Amino acid sequence: MDWLSQNLLWLLLAGLAVIALIGCQRFISRRTNQESVQRRHTTQEYSPTARDPVTGKKVDVAHAITANFEGRTYFFESEASRTIFKQDPARYVYRH
Repeated sequence: MDWLSQNLLWLLLAGLAVIALIGCQRFISRRTNQESVQRRHTTQEYSPTARDPVTGKKVDVAHAITANFEGRTYFFESEASRTIFKQDPARYVYRH
């Protein structure tokens, strides 16, 4: 008991330091998660350019040819590219 009473102040300070470190880590983690969620919700419709799913080339959204599949809009550089996409859209949408 003598040791505990002599070192009580140091034990309290160490406990407060651990609590402060945990709080800082949670704050930083929460802020990082919020930033990643904001980036994740940015879609092709809001971007000035998109990628043609058939050719992989960048396309200007304002002048692109479009097609819809499963409620999502896809942008194409040419009518030929859109025709190929429409024959088998799942091949291009679910490609990794």
